[in-house]
Amino acid sequence: MKKNEIFYVIIILSNTLYSQIFIEPVNSVSDGFKKRYYSQKREYNPLHVGNVWQYRNTESGTLLTTRIVQDSVIYGKKYFKKTSYQLNGAKPNFVSWERNDTVSGVSFMLDFEDVNTNGNFIEELPLDSLENPYWSRYITYKYSFPRPNPFTFAPGQKTVLVKDTGWVKIEADTLIKRRFEILELFWQETIIDKIGVQVFMLEGPNTVCTGAIINGKKYGTIVGVKENEQVLPYELKLENNFPNPFNPSTTINYTIPISQKSVNQYSDVKLIVYDTIGREIAVLINEKKSSGTYSVKFDSKNLSSGVYYYSLITDLKRITKSMVLIK
Repeated sequence: MKKNEIFYVIIILSNTLYSQIFIEPVNSVSDGFKKRYYSQKREYNPLHVGNVWQYRNTESGTLLTTRIVQDSVIYGKKYFKKTSYQLNGAKPNFVSWERNDTVSGVSFMLDFEDVNTNGNFIEELPLDSLENPYWSRYITYKYSFPRPNPFTFAPGQKTVLVKDTGWVKIEADTLIKRRFEILELFWQETIIDKIGVQVFMLEGPNTVCTGAIINGKKYGTIVGVKENEQVLPYELKLENNFPNPFNPSTTINYTIPISQKSVNQYSDVKLIVYDTIGREIAVLINEKKSSGTYSVKFDSKNLSSGVYYYSLITDLKRITKSMVLIK
């Protein structure tokens, strides 16, 4: 094996060792899939309160956590407050207020620190313009340049080169992956639609996203996030019952998502057990539920051994799964 081949193998193994989000390369997709994909909205910078990303440096092991902690309407536009800090750090290393422009697809940062030193504290500066074509360039204020005081840092104007575009699969989703280079910093980063920044490198080892919580869905491994922190669910879920097979009882967990109208909106929820010919055996839930994750116990009582089905039913969707009773 040649020296440069060994180098690339080391990089690949290093990324695999640290990355807990399984990402599978996809060599090609059909023209029909591309047409459907590009007809939908893409979100390279997912901005929702409760989103969390964690990054680990593959050489030092340093862990960086980025969170979206708040949203607010500022100067008539809705921004999201994003904080980034070292694990167990007392204060954030960096704070920004960001928004995604739905028309242009550009992400902006509110310039409340006047990082471009023009005296205007209420303007917004571009962060990402990720729909740009291959080998094009755009201006960003995304990462830090040192100020005259070497102990303080702030964003500064830089030039991004769009390197290439590919496809990857994360769980059941096939998504676009794009790679960029920030010329002044010798900085490279890979960004995946619906996920955000997956890996970045500055003249050295990679820093890889090892875990994330995006729109209530967890990817990979999150370290140091308190268990009692609320993550708002955005998807109706019905979990596999446990134990399965069971006798005489089993537990079913389910999640009710937030309403598009209000976090505190209630939904009509039913959880019903059926036999194999569709007869109703038991109504476990039939009431209004707010957003959250719930658990209910099903007791088989006088039922005989066999396969049964349980359905989670709301106004918008029905999910059905099977379970096996063995006596």
